[in-house]
Amino acid sequence: MLKPSKASNRIDKNRMEIKSKLDAEFRRFGLDRSELSSFEEFHNLIEKFHKLNEIPFTICYTDPIHGDLLPINNDDNFARAINSAWPLLRLIIQKKGESCEELNGYGTSGKRKKFLSQYLLPSVVPKGRPHISISLPEDFRQVSSIIDVDVVPETCRRVRLVKHGSDKPLGFYIRDGTSVRVTPHGLEKVPGIFISRLVPGGLAESTGLLAVNDEVLEVNGIEVAGKTLDQVTDMMVANSSNLIITIRPANQSNVGFPRRGSVGHSSQMSHGSQHSNQSLPSDDDHYEEDEIRDHTVSMCQETPEKPSVSEDDGVVTL
Repeated sequence: MLKPSKASNRIDKNRMEIKSKLDAEFRRFGLDRSELSSFEEFHNLIEKFHKLNEIPFTICYTDPIHGDLLPINNDDNFARAINSAWPLLRLIIQKKGESCEELNGYGTSGKRKKFLSQYLLPSVVPKGRPHISISLPEDFRQVSSIIDVDVVPETCRRVRLVKHGSDKPLGFYIRDGTSVRVTPHGLEKVPGIFISRLVPGGLAESTGLLAVNDEVLEVNGIEVAGKTLDQVTDMMVANSSNLIITIRPANQSNVGFPRRGSVGHSSQMSHGSQHSNQSLPSDDDHYEEDEIRDHTVSMCQETPEKPSVSEDDGVVTL
């Protein structure tokens, strides 16, 4: 009698087992992880197995760690579901309009409370609030975030803007100017790059993380000190799909200061950027902010004989 070899007892990690449920119907099948690369292919496969031709439906899966019911409706969460499926991926298939989330509202209970007044005063009929149907988001993607809060100095902010392949511009303009910084030799005026304008309705304005007169210190980890406006613009264009900029907000009241556990944290930024982020005394801060505002206003009032940089010269049309 031949003994089974160790190779046959090994579990193929590329093979995934799927168990899907539609009403009282269950389907169980195996699938190679490399066979499906997009949500659309997976959607067509489920449609074929449950015979849901031309019937709109939603796909959810059970998180194997926390047991939460999570949606699968784009390539991002489809890849997350495939990676977390071990050894079994449990799917819940529901026809659109019949899911609990669409009937009762996502994250709410379907039970309604009955008050005692309904029985004591039957003639009084309370007016209920209109029912609002809240369904699962069809395509949810993160567009911005604040990162590295534990390593960036308290007076600065590191912001990530993500376009996800969209052709829509990030929606902000940059300009060059002067900034007062603390150096080993004292206070010095050095060239700097600032945000001059936000496009109404653009991505940068909608995030609320960028503002006019914010100083740009780094672009994707590269320090902008000593670089021209055109060089910084090229850096932003090259990294437009996943732009990470470190800024010093002009309005320091919006920056969380001090932060818990911030003592002893060292910045990952370069040595020159750390000097540029040190705040000055209150009088010097007001002087610096006034200087930036005057520089912005004067650009529209200067005569053509005076060499200056227009706001639109540094437009970032990403």
